Amino acid sequence: MSCEETENVLNNLFPMRSITKMLLVNPPDVHASMFNRDAARRRRYANFPPYGLIVLAQHLREMGVDVRILNLHNDILKKCIEEESDFVFNNVWKSILCNEVHDFNPDLIGITCMFTMTHTSFKDVCMFAYRFNIPIAIGGVHVTNDVERVMDDIPEANIVFLQESDVAIKKFVQVVNGDSDELCQVIINHKGARHRYVNECQPNADEISIIPAYDLIDVGQKYGTIGAFHHLIQPETICATVISNRGCRASCTFCSVPNFNGRKVRQRTISSVISELELLKKQYGIGHFMWLDDDLFKDHKRIISLFNEMVRQNLDMTWDATNGVIAVSCTEEVISAASASGCIGLHIGMESGNPEMLLRIRKPGTVKNFLQAGEVLRKHEKIYSSVFVMIGFPGETMSMIWDTINVCREMDLDWYSIGQLQPLPNTPIYDQMVTDGLIQDSQDVRFTLGHHGKSGEIEVCVSSFDIETIHLDAIPTKEQLIDIWFYMDYYLNYHRLFSEKRPAKIQQQIKQLGKISDILYPDHAFALYFLGYLQKKMFGKTDNSIVQRLKNKLSESTYWQHRFEAFGLSVGDLWN
Repeated sequence: MSCEETENVLNNLFPMRSITKMLLVNPPDVHASMFNRDAARRRRYANFPPYGLIVLAQHLREMGVDVRILNLHNDILKKCIEEESDFVFNNVWKSILCNEVHDFNPDLIGITCMFTMTHTSFKDVCMFAYRFNIPIAIGGVHVTNDVERVMDDIPEANIVFLQESDVAIKKFVQVVNGDSDELCQVIINHKGARHRYVNECQPNADEISIIPAYDLIDVGQKYGTIGAFHHLIQPETICATVISNRGCRASCTFCSVPNFNGRKVRQRTISSVISELELLKKQYGIGHFMWLDDDLFKDHKRIISLFNEMVRQNLDMTWDATNGVIAVSCTEEVISAASASGCIGLHIGMESGNPEMLLRIRKPGTVKNFLQAGEVLRKHEKIYSSVFVMIGFPGETMSMIWDTINVCREMDLDWYSIGQLQPLPNTPIYDQMVTDGLIQDSQDVRFTLGHHGKSGEIEVCVSSFDIETIHLDAIPTKEQLIDIWFYMDYYLNYHRLFSEKRPAKIQQQIKQLGKISDILYPDHAFALYFLGYLQKKMFGKTDNSIVQRLKNKLSESTYWQHRFEAFGLSVGDLWN
């Protein structure tokens, strides 16, 4: 596109050739049709601060742009929880957005979308914002990862920022304001034509070391949860998120991180991270935070220095690594420093315990690495250690799944988060599955990944066959994968609790089971049973309310009756 053509397009979009005010919007994480008010009231929904937006906001403010942020997801949860009157999901966010636009009158509205599963809500916000006759810019991981399909589905978007927008959005503002003529990582959609400026402008280490504009959001989002380990901290603790580096060394075939952040890791300065933590602690009262890093332990020397500095500064904060860490980096030195600096929980990304499958999915590390990481983490009882496991990879046989089960047993860590493969668009595994005819490259596959945020009813149809009868060379069917998941979940997470004797771990597991039975899946029968079992082991008796809830669940659910009979469990085991 020529310079003259660019000028003409920008003149049409911005007749005043000025961007002095920008409104950044984080849509609700869940669509109205899927929102469950009861789930929201028991804090079932995650409520992450819009970290990317507060970083962009600070960049823009430093160049003189007046910025406001609307976190519509937080606003929805707040209204739902605090107000007893009639609650109409769409009316809430539409009213808030409308009032903000009329009050602020921005020159540009920027709307983000992180996850494929939130696409429908994101689309609704874009369509509603279109009525204000203000240019709309979109961006985020989901947008970058499936940009053509997103633009087809949301023609209301005038500007599309690709990948990390720290530099791209500043350059765009400068061009519109007449201070530059260089555009990058942006697509301008004008009158049906897509004008592309896709030269890379990835932010460097100095640019990512910026302290986000926390004053523009409600810090410490108390209306939902942050991370997978929130149950391990005191209920009154205020939580936040922080990132110390961007990118990941790995190239896992199922992961979309390289599409957005690239394949190298860029690290913030340690001083900037410490300054951010001090700000969160002193000004906002944050007591716990989750690292957003995709590869937190990439540089052993640096991360140990960071953890040691956190101790020297006496920050007195706890933290977790919900996103997962790479097993090979879980050395004794790293984990010891992590524990000393306040780590209470972390995930290891393992996915598979079969060497061939690990090579196929390009997972960094070996079975030996996973076992070594398990050995290290078992020494640090304060850290609740969880493992990401995935089943249903293309060509994965029952024998390979048994390898995964056996490695998990040998690792002997606290919990195993087991999921079935959900191929993300424009990842190597997705493209290969389309080529092989295993999935269809369709709108439904790309934009519908399940009922995000529903109560998560666990009572699915599970057959009664024994998974040990599946031939080792067989590739399990979708139906069999449900049974396999159930088997793994029970034996890796629940059954092992019969042999747990360590008081610190029993206390952690009691909190974990409480989270499951109270927040995630109310009256989950396995969680209630083992919660009562551990109470009896720890305190000599089981809370009668737990026994009653379990009896009620079993009396109303033939599903759980059959599960308990199959696994030899009885509510009578918990009688005091």
